[in-house]
Amino acid sequence: MTEALRGLKWLEPPVDLLRLGCFALFVTLGLLAARAAGRPDHRRRVDLLIAYVLAVTGVVGLVQQESWPFTQWALVHHLSPKRIVSLELEAIDERGTSCVVDLRVLQPLAPEEFATWLKANLPRLGPRERERLGQFLLQRAEQGRQRYLAGGEAAPNRWILGPLAAPYHFHDARTWRSRADVPPTPFRRLRAWFLEWDVEQRLADPKRVDRRLLFEVPRRRTATTNPVPTS
Repeated sequence: MTEALRGLKWLEPPVDLLRLGCFALFVTLGLLAARAAGRPDHRRRVDLLIAYVLAVTGVVGLVQQESWPFTQWALVHHLSPKRIVSLELEAIDERGTSCVVDLRVLQPLAPEEFATWLKANLPRLGPRERERLGQFLLQRAEQGRQRYLAGGEAAPNRWILGPLAAPYHFHDARTWRSRADVPPTPFRRLRAWFLEWDVEQRLADPKRVDRRLLFEVPRRRTATTNPVPTS
């Protein structure tokens, strides 16, 4: 059923309107239940809200179509893959000290979304595009380094609410936990890696991780020698 619905592109606008209507009705029923607190009809309105939530959740699960905040949890109800691939950014400061970059510097872009895009699009990127991408990441890493040393926060979108900001649903553990994790001198180079491992093998030995270099900026220049003229 899900695949059949995805094939009907003309249904996308009405489906989006239906999702909006489901959300609006959910909010309306919640407000009506809250306003009826202390009145004789309060229980009836709460029961109506609960029945609505259960009904929409059941429909969403049946047709496998998201309708926020009602979800079928497609990201987490499948079997975990045997091999995992994750992104790691390594920055090198002007003293040559390397540092693993806290991926929160990419916000508001979620790190796992960027890694997914990179897996799909990296093969088609030429040297110039990879250089531009690497320079962008190096800039974000340096901005994050400065921001963390100044205020202890790597994520750029937490400057208003700080610890009260909504967390990302999926996220790596904090890489930068103290100022000792961040070099005091600016980042000058950046390497992007894909880390790949077998879940069971790494469980037995945490060091069993394969590292694949994607690109490095600035690119290292190969030394060339001038040809010796012949007589």
